[in-house]
Amino acid sequence: MLCQQCQKREAIMQLFITENDQTREVYLCETCAKKNQNVSFVFHPAIVPEFLQALFGFNATTKDQPAEMKCPKCGISFSGITQIGKLGCSTCYETFETQLEPLLRRVHGGGQNVGKIPVRRGAAIRSRVEQRKLKETLQTLIQQEAFEEAAIVRDQIRKIEQSTGGEKSDS
Repeated sequence: MLCQQCQKREAIMQLFITENDQTREVYLCETCAKKNQNVSFVFHPAIVPEFLQALFGFNATTKDQPAEMKCPKCGISFSGITQIGKLGCSTCYETFETQLEPLLRRVHGGGQNVGKIPVRRGAAIRSRVEQRKLKETLQTLIQQEAFEEAAIVRDQIRKIEQSTGGEKSDS
C-alpha cells in the first residue's frame, strides 16, 4: 500500500487518528511519519523492548561487558533489561553504566538532564542560568587572553545583575 500523504513510497506505519470522536486510519511511509508532528505513539508494554531495539539499533550484547553480568542488588542481567524494557533497581544504572550510557544519549540527546524552567516564575532562574553561562565564558576568554571579548561579556553580566536588583550569583 502506498503512503497516503506522499503517494510515492510504501506505507510502513498504520495510524489511528481520533478527532471529534471519529477514528480514521492513515497509512504513512517512514519519511512522512517522521515529518508528521501530530503523531503520538501509545505502545503495548510487551513490544517496548523490541521497539527500542529496532529504533536505536540496540543490541543486548556488547563488547564491553557480557550479557550474563547481573546486577548485585536485584539480580537482573542486561539481556533481561532489554527484554523487559525496564531496569530492575537503582543499582542497575551503576552496574550497566557502560552499556546504558550510549543508549540514553541516543534516546535523550545528551548525558545530563537540564530540566525545564517554568514560564511564569522562571525569569529569575533563567537569569541565573544565563549569568552562570556568561561567567564560564568570561573565564574561558580570560584564559585565552581575549580581553576585548571578555570586557563585553563582563558588561553583559553586570547588566543582568542590575536588572535582577543587584543579585549576584555565587557560581
